[in-house]
Amino acid sequence: MGRCFFTNSSQNYKFSGIFCKKLFKIDIQLFADPEKTEKPTPRRRRKAREEGQVATSNELNMAVTFLVAVFVMRFIFQRLIMFLENGSILFFSLEENDFLNNLSGRIYQSFKDTIFLLVLLFLSLIISVIFAGAMQTKFLLSFKPLKMDLKRINPVEGFKRFFSMRSLFELLKSILKMVIVGFVAYSVIRSNWILFRFYSDMETVDSLKLIFNLTYEVMLKCAIALFILAIVDYFYQRWEFEKSIRMTKQEIKEEYREIEGSPEVRRRQREIMARLARGRMLQQVPEADVVITNPSHIAVAIEYKSEEMEAPVVLAKGADEIAQKIIQIAKENNIPVVRNPQVARELYKTTDIGEQIPPNMYRAVAEILAYVYSLR
Repeated sequence: MGRCFFTNSSQNYKFSGIFCKKLFKIDIQLFADPEKTEKPTPRRRRKAREEGQVATSNELNMAVTFLVAVFVMRFIFQRLIMFLENGSILFFSLEENDFLNNLSGRIYQSFKDTIFLLVLLFLSLIISVIFAGAMQTKFLLSFKPLKMDLKRINPVEGFKRFFSMRSLFELLKSILKMVIVGFVAYSVIRSNWILFRFYSDMETVDSLKLIFNLTYEVMLKCAIALFILAIVDYFYQRWEFEKSIRMTKQEIKEEYREIEGSPEVRRRQREIMARLARGRMLQQVPEADVVITNPSHIAVAIEYKSEEMEAPVVLAKGADEIAQKIIQIAKENNIPVVRNPQVARELYKTTDIGEQIPPNMYRAVAEILAYVYSLR
């Protein structure tokens, strides 16, 4: 089973090909990655942010926290050593009865200053982590990434991620971090190697201070190097994020349809708006002084109030059925209907509803209005 036999006959070849397709039915589109060449739209960016997808660098969070820890330790180390020394002396100088009575309280009284400095250190680390993350995400708080998503366990997607540019970059980044930390530590220790021979002759506190200064120098230089590496990683994460939210041309078309609606819906909306506008226009016809027609295909309703207007204004206009409706309303309200095809066509083409007539039509419209006023 599972074999495909082909012969020279075209019919047998065709039948065998169909048989193989049915037997080994594999959707090769699963391995296809459509080209996302278009920049993300603002709506795509907003949706990605709502889903918790933002450009973040864990390396930057770690580097900032490490740098803050180094500076805080620099300021509190001497007091920490002093408080430890004083607390130890106070704790071990207690008598046996006092030592066993209320032991937890004695420990707190002896090392409360030390505990305060350690709490201050941990709080500074927590604040630095929150601040570094908030600055990268612009204070985004989303719980959608915590929801279960079966796509995350898709073997095809996992295979892609395993052999992706991101995986290669993470591997190179880890190797580079180890090399940087190792080189910095080696260079600092090598330059201070001669001091190690004097440690045995020093007092305990002095030797601890010397060791701390050496450790501080190593940690500070490593923190600065890792911070520079983290800045590079942050810009890489931003570049990769922009690449991940790119869109295909088809996605942009579908988004445009979602925003604007289907052509049928838009056409229906235009029809409704046109009907409403036509209704408002016809309601103004009874206020007109005259309706000029051509003779029945075009109708333009004109109003002129010499006290308020510089020139006559077009209240309504239309062709065919709308023109017939305007003429009907004019007759029902005893508004004169004047047949003048040339003036009607010119006004219909050049003047919109609510606009004054153009200057080149002043004389012709004035003659029509004078005729209407003479009839009154």
